Amino acid sequence: MTITRVKSVCRMCHGGCGVVVELVDGVPTDIHGDPDNPTSEGYFCIKGKASLELLNSPDRLTTPLVRTGPRGSGSFEPIGWDAALDRIRDRLTENIGRHGPESVVLGQGTDRNYQEWVFRLANALGTPNVVGPAHVCFYPRVMASIMTYGAFTFCDYEGDPEVVLLWGSNKPSTHSDGVIGVKLLRAMERGSRVITVDPRRTQTAARSALHLPVQPGTDCALALGMIKIVVDEGWYDHEFVARHTSGFDELVEHVRKYDLRSVARITGLAPELILRATRTYALASRACIEAGTGLSQNENSFDTHRAIALLAALCGNIDAPGGDVIWEPMPIEGRRAFPRPDLLPEEQARKRIGGGEHKILSMSGWVAPGDLYEAVLTGSPYPITSMLIFGSNVLASHENTERVRRALAELDLVVVCDMFMTPTARYADVILPVSSWLERDQIVEFNSYIAARQKIATVEGCRSDEEIILALAERLGLARHFFPSVRDALDAKLSGIGLTWEQFTRIGYIRNGKRYRKYRDGGFKTRSGRVNLRNDGLRAMGYEPFPVYRRPPEADPELPYLMTSAHPRQFYNTEFHQLATTSRSQSTARVTVHPATAEREGLANGDEVALFSRAGAHEVRMTVRISDSVAPNVVMADAGWWYPGESSVDESLRSSINLLTTNDRSDVQMGSATMRGVAVGIRRLGPGCG
Repeated sequence: MTITRVKSVCRMCHGGCGVVVELVDGVPTDIHGDPDNPTSEGYFCIKGKASLELLNSPDRLTTPLVRTGPRGSGSFEPIGWDAALDRIRDRLTENIGRHGPESVVLGQGTDRNYQEWVFRLANALGTPNVVGPAHVCFYPRVMASIMTYGAFTFCDYEGDPEVVLLWGSNKPSTHSDGVIGVKLLRAMERGSRVITVDPRRTQTAARSALHLPVQPGTDCALALGMIKIVVDEGWYDHEFVARHTSGFDELVEHVRKYDLRSVARITGLAPELILRATRTYALASRACIEAGTGLSQNENSFDTHRAIALLAALCGNIDAPGGDVIWEPMPIEGRRAFPRPDLLPEEQARKRIGGGEHKILSMSGWVAPGDLYEAVLTGSPYPITSMLIFGSNVLASHENTERVRRALAELDLVVVCDMFMTPTARYADVILPVSSWLERDQIVEFNSYIAARQKIATVEGCRSDEEIILALAERLGLARHFFPSVRDALDAKLSGIGLTWEQFTRIGYIRNGKRYRKYRDGGFKTRSGRVNLRNDGLRAMGYEPFPVYRRPPEADPELPYLMTSAHPRQFYNTEFHQLATTSRSQSTARVTVHPATAEREGLANGDEVALFSRAGAHEVRMTVRISDSVAPNVVMADAGWWYPGESSVDESLRSSINLLTTNDRSDVQMGSATMRGVAVGIRRLGPGCG
C-alpha cells in the first residue's frame, strides 16, 4: 500500500482554501485543510469536506446525453463524445450561418477558474454575448471600484485594521476570491472592531462592536448619509481629498438631502446608531470595508458600491495599511489577458445585448440575464438561437424563473455542461458531463496569491470545461486561437513569471506582493489620475455622476414583508443539494420570520408556508423558522434551493425564490435584478415536516 499526499486548492466555493488530499495507491481517500497554507491556515468547511463525496457521487453524469423527449421532460439517451461534439458543431455552424455569431450565447455560473476560457471562446467565435451571475455578484463592486479608483481593492486584514466595516457580507461563512473568513477572525482576535451592516443578526453581527440591521435594499441611502455626516463633521482626510480626489465640493452639495433623520427613516435604523457607526469608522486610524454580494442584488446595486467606494476614499483608506488595498495582478496570462478581447471585432462588441442600456455591465463584457431572455422571447434586436451553458443551473439561479424557462424553450440549441441532471439540464438538447475540481489542472488566481490546483483523480467519461472548449474550438475552426492541450495553455499562462506548469506544481503557491499608497508614484489609474468622487465618464454615458438612492414603489398592503435571502452555509449558490454531507442537516428550504410575524400569521416552527409576490403568480414553498434575528417586517429566505430527484421541474423548483423575482426593478448601470428587498406576503399551508 502506497500513501501519498498532494497539496491543492479547494473549489467547493469561491474561497480557495488550501487542502491536503491523501491517496492510497493513487485513489483519494481523505481530504483536509492545509495548516501550512498562508491564506486559509488549515481552515476547511463542510463544503470542502464533501469534495470526495462529490467526486464519487453515484448521481454524477458520466456520458454525453441527447434529448429524446420534450424540453424539461428529462428524456435523454446516451451518445458518444465525438458524436455529441459534432452535433453541437453542426447546429452552431448552421445557426451562425443564418443569423451571425451574435446569435450564440455562452452562459457561465460562478467562476470556476475557467471564466477566461469561456470568454476566449466567445471572442474567438465572434459573439459579444456572455451571460452569468456577474450583475448580481462581484461585478457591481468591481466596476464601481474601477470607475472610482481605476482599479479593484480588497481588505487588508493582515494590516491590522482598527475597524472593519462588514457590509452585506457574512465573511466567516461566505468566503470569496481568496479572502477567507479566518483572516477577519484573526484580525478580530488581534483587536479589530467590526461594524456589521446586515438585515439579520448573523453570528458575525452578534460578535460585532456595532450591528446595523438595515432594511433590505436601502444600503445606498445609508452610505450617502454616512458621507454627509463625514463631510459635515469634518471627519474626512483633508489632505488626501485635496491632493487625490476630484469633485469634492459637488459631492458635498449632492449629499445634502441625505440628512440623518431622512436616512434613518429610509433604513429603519436609529439616528444615533448611524452616527455612532460613522464616527467609529471615519475616525479609525486604519479601516477597511468588506462589501458583499448582498449589496449587488437590488436596483441600487452599482450606486451602493460607488457610494461605499466614495466613503472609503473620503476617509483616506484607499491603498493604506489596514485599509482597502489596490490589487496589482501578477504578470501571468490570467483573467485580463487570456480572454483575448482583441479577437472580438468592434462591430460585434457593439451588438452586445443590453449594451446600450446597462453600459457599465457591458464594459465588463457581460450580458444581464433579463436583457438576454427578453431578446430571446422578442427576437429583438436580433434572433438568439443557441446557448452553451457551462456550470450554471440558470433555472434556479437567474431571476424571473418562468421567463427563463420560456426562453430556454424557444432556443434552437441548448447545451449544458454539468456534473448532475439539474432542472436546467433537463431543458438541454445536449448534455456534456464535466469533471469536478479534483479532476483538473488549473491555475488559481486571486488578489493575494496564485496557486496550482492539481488533477488527482479521473472519473471515466467526464471532461473538464477547458477540454470541452478546446474540442469545440477545433471543430469550429478556431484552434489557431487556442492551444493543443490544457497543459500547453497552462504553460503559456505562466510564461510571464518564467515557469512551466510542471515547475509551478512543485512550488504550489506564490504569494502576491503588496505595496501601499501606490498612487503616490503616479496617481490613480483614472483619466484624471485622481479618485473620481464626481465621475464625468458616467455623466457622458447618460448616468448620474454621483450615486443616487432609488426608492422602491409604495408598499402594497397585501405584501407587507420585505424578503431578503442568503445561502445556507453548507451549500454554495445552487450546488451540493445531492450530497449527504451537505444536505443531511437540512432537507427543506427555510424562511426565517420574527416572532411578531409568526404570531400575526399564526405560524409555528416547522410549518409549511407559501411566499407570494403578486396575485396569480407562482408561490414558493418554505419551512418556517422563528427567530428575532430579523425585523418584524423582514423575512429571510434560503436562496438557490432546488430538490434533486423530483419527477418534474415544477416540483424540483418549488422552493426557488426566483419564482418571485422579476426584472421590473433593475439597476440602470448593471442590470442587477432586485433579488433582495422583494415585497412578499405569507400564506400558511399547514404543519410541515422540515
